[in-house]
Amino acid sequence: MHDEHNLLAMRPAYRLLFTLFTLVTIGLQAQIELDLVEMCELPSVIDESSGLAIAGERSLWTHNDRGGNAEIFEVDVRGELLRTVELTDVTVHDMEDVAMDKDGMLFIGDFGNNKKDRLKLSILRVDPRQIQENKVRPEVIEFLLPDNGLNSKCHYDIEAMIWSKGRLVMFTKDRCDENNNHLVIYSVPDEPGHYTAAKMGEFYWEEPDKCIKITGADLSPDGKKLVLLSRNGLHFFFAYNRDEYFNGSYRYLELEDRKREGLVHYGDCELFISEEAKKGAKAKLWKLNLCSIGFN
Repeated sequence: MHDEHNLLAMRPAYRLLFTLFTLVTIGLQAQIELDLVEMCELPSVIDESSGLAIAGERSLWTHNDRGGNAEIFEVDVRGELLRTVELTDVTVHDMEDVAMDKDGMLFIGDFGNNKKDRLKLSILRVDPRQIQENKVRPEVIEFLLPDNGLNSKCHYDIEAMIWSKGRLVMFTKDRCDENNNHLVIYSVPDEPGHYTAAKMGEFYWEEPDKCIKITGADLSPDGKKLVLLSRNGLHFFFAYNRDEYFNGSYRYLELEDRKREGLVHYGDCELFISEEAKKGAKAKLWKLNLCSIGFN
């Protein structure tokens, strides 16, 4: 990715590009019928599913966010709870997303900071092969945001993360007003240790009529498409060079405004999305057929 200086220097170009693609997308939305399918209700113990990762053949890992216990859940795509795994010898504060590397290692982002009351943030590294009797002891990646993050008015909270080439890339949730629509990208190594996160850049949307607050992220299996999730839509970035995710093309797919926080690709065509429980309704798992909209 570009360093901060270069990315800021290119900000007008980013804005022009995304204004163009937004206009194109608006025209396309009337022609595209999203194949968003409700797969199941999630078990009642999973009331605030905040991240998703592949667990096995038609099963997923997920976890609750702030206030949840130090545990992860394996659930199949029909909503059956397969197992609850205790994370031992750690205290969690606000687990917000989960990512997986190419070898199947899980990284659980305990970096939620809604009230800006945490200095030290962490990511728990879990090897599913080490789970015994539904317990596993995570390794800990602990980090601070650099000064500009610690002192930021809007970008101290993180809810989205991906793994890429030995690093964990995190996207902030905009905590300012609806017209800001901005995120900051940080990263840390995927090895246990103590770090100051590296700032990789920033990104701006030209969408004054929307409130874009990123709650989840995932890379396609081939690494060629980044998807960011917000309550009211999916944001696809593609045709980029290397890991410069915002130097390519963009497409926005609008969704009904709901509290969605987890997403993961399953193969080339399927994108699973989790939705938190609300009064009178359990949390849900949805599936979007990417191939049906020409996005495989």
